[in-house]
Amino acid sequence: MSENSRKKDVTTEIVVGAFMFTMLVVLLTITVVMSQNKFFEKSWTLKAEFPDVGGLKEGESVFLRGVKIGNVDKIEVAEDESGVELEMRLDRPVTLYEGYKLQVETASMLGGMRLVIDEGDHSGPKIPEDQLMNLKGEPTPDLLETANLLVGDLREITSQISSGKGTIGRLIYEDGLYAEAEGLVKSLNETAADLEIVSENARLISDRLATGKGTLGRLLSEDEGLFTELTNTVANVNAASGDIRKIVARVEKGEGTLGRLLSSDDQVYKDLSATVESLRSFSESLNNDEGTVARLLSDDTLYIKVEGLVDEARATIDDFRETSPITTFSTIFFGAF
Repeated sequence: MSENSRKKDVTTEIVVGAFMFTMLVVLLTITVVMSQNKFFEKSWTLKAEFPDVGGLKEGESVFLRGVKIGNVDKIEVAEDESGVELEMRLDRPVTLYEGYKLQVETASMLGGMRLVIDEGDHSGPKIPEDQLMNLKGEPTPDLLETANLLVGDLREITSQISSGKGTIGRLIYEDGLYAEAEGLVKSLNETAADLEIVSENARLISDRLATGKGTLGRLLSEDEGLFTELTNTVANVNAASGDIRKIVARVEKGEGTLGRLLSSDDQVYKDLSATVESLRSFSESLNNDEGTVARLLSDDTLYIKVEGLVDEARATIDDFRETSPITTFSTIFFGAF
């Protein structure tokens, strides 16, 4: 074999070896990506025993509070066949508390399963780290049984509706409830209209206040003139209150007429009582026809006499007027001699 042939064979072997090495690297990469394993990152392992896993497979996701934190690494039936032993590889450590739950759930409506971790009550005691390799999982819900229960509940609900029971049944079969609902809607519409009117009125009031209209608007917008007037008014009221307090003090001290009337000294009261008594005696004497005034009020004889006297006086005055010219003439005539 020549030197060139030997070199050609070596080159071919090197190319084939490089190609095979590249293919192995690609296959390893694809395997890592597909298995979602992270060989070069730190991981934490949890082990749990389940009564059954409901079709959960290796590689399925593990969730905590709705966040994926790892995958199911290994699933196998327990040696004593009392359950299923499951191993999880997590991207982060998990602290579990008393009352924790590990449960297999359906991942979506399209199928698939997932493992969900509930940490438990954080106020309770923590689960020791040595027990994290011997956790207990919850039984997987039977989907068929759950579906049957759901169908039964739906059948019961539809039966109730068909017989006119319940709110939905009454809405479907009774006209009265529709009328009540229609009335309620009408009332709500009227209330909404009233609220709109109130809102409009509030807006108008706000606009008037903002533009300084009305008493309150002037108080909010004008300078200190109106405030000064109010201050003066308050001062006048305070001054009047002071005067009133002085009057009340004088009354309490028994000063002045009102004070003397309200004082504990009853002399004024006695004087008034004596005056009232005198007036009562005078009134009684008038009623009994005693005295001149009483006779003037009750006896018309004196009135007739007085009336006659007045007539005589009037006649005398008339006679005097008639004789007055003659007297004057006589005086003048005899005065000339």
